[in-house]
Amino acid sequence: MPLSKLELLEKIAGGENLTVEFKEDVSQRSDTAGEMIAFANTHGGWMLMGITDDGQVVGVSQPDDIATQITNIARHNCRPPLNPLLDYVDVDGKTVVVVEIPRRLGPPHENNSGQCYVRVDSTKQLATTQERARLLQQAGLFAFDETPVPGTGLDDLDLATFRAYYESFAGESLDEISVPLPRFLTSSRLVRPVNGQLALTVAGLLVFGKRPQQVMRHSRISAVRFIGPDAGEEIADRQEIEGRLPQLIDAAEAFLARNTSLSGSIKGFQRTDRSQYPREALREAVVNAVAHRDYSIAGAQIRLLVFDESLEVRSPGTLPNTMTLETIRFYNHASRNDLVTQFLSRMGYMKDFGTGIPRMIRLMKQHNDTEPEFELQGHEFVVRLRGET
Repeated sequence: MPLSKLELLEKIAGGENLTVEFKEDVSQRSDTAGEMIAFANTHGGWMLMGITDDGQVVGVSQPDDIATQITNIARHNCRPPLNPLLDYVDVDGKTVVVVEIPRRLGPPHENNSGQCYVRVDSTKQLATTQERARLLQQAGLFAFDETPVPGTGLDDLDLATFRAYYESFAGESLDEISVPLPRFLTSSRLVRPVNGQLALTVAGLLVFGKRPQQVMRHSRISAVRFIGPDAGEEIADRQEIEGRLPQLIDAAEAFLARNTSLSGSIKGFQRTDRSQYPREALREAVVNAVAHRDYSIAGAQIRLLVFDESLEVRSPGTLPNTMTLETIRFYNHASRNDLVTQFLSRMGYMKDFGTGIPRMIRLMKQHNDTEPEFELQGHEFVVRLRGET
């Protein structure tokens, strides 16, 4: 939507940031293309033409020429081409050209030299190999959970766990399959060949590995119960939760059960206990984090933070594919880790894809007439629940 004069002045007063860039004119095509590419590859944003670096409104003398240059750069210097939205805003007789760059919906954008940029704080930066892989993953063009994990092999697979899963899901013994086990595991995308050897995939390690955190330390959950309304120095309970993904979910659920309160009421001779949060909503929040977090971000684990009157589940990664903070509230089938969610669904930890967050919203509304709060903070997706007080 076009910016009003008031909205434009508010953006200028806020200074350059993750979604706002000031420019006096189109001085260099390659630089301007890089700025637009960085916005499109991150969260989208605005380039404000006719504003100095320190936020002074100087305007542009030929706005139509600026608009034409921007359109040509977006079309001919960006791959795939960009379609920015342009508008003119008059500020005390000076014309500011507002260029809105929507967030990409498909593959990451790059310039004619194959350089891919992302927006970091108030600057554009070349995407690292890992960031570029995440952009492809967000677009559904790359499945990180199906990539092999270097240094792993068939000995790292907990065969008893996989056997129990297969027999429960397929209704037959693993010994009855008609193909050799390594080939079957490969076709199931649990292992992949690497330099002539079989290595566990990310999903294979996380769901059926013997010791997932020995290889992917960041796949754990850090859980903390703080005393008070927010994160402080007083801690009542703390646990580093490790194991396979089903074990993480069960252990996190147990942590929440012992660190959230029960209130009781007596009617006649009967006592009724009411939990601070609906247990199913807590489970949905944890399962959602475990199933959909970005496992390609090394060094960042899921964080479970419990306070006196609220709790937060923080999972690494922005929203997958084309999902937004608005669309996640409705039934949405987009998934970052299709193979992981497939296994968890068959194990009974997930129901229909895309129903977890709507169910969480419904459960909280029924429980205490509040709704979960969803935020993106840097590279973390935050789910916040407000409990009974």
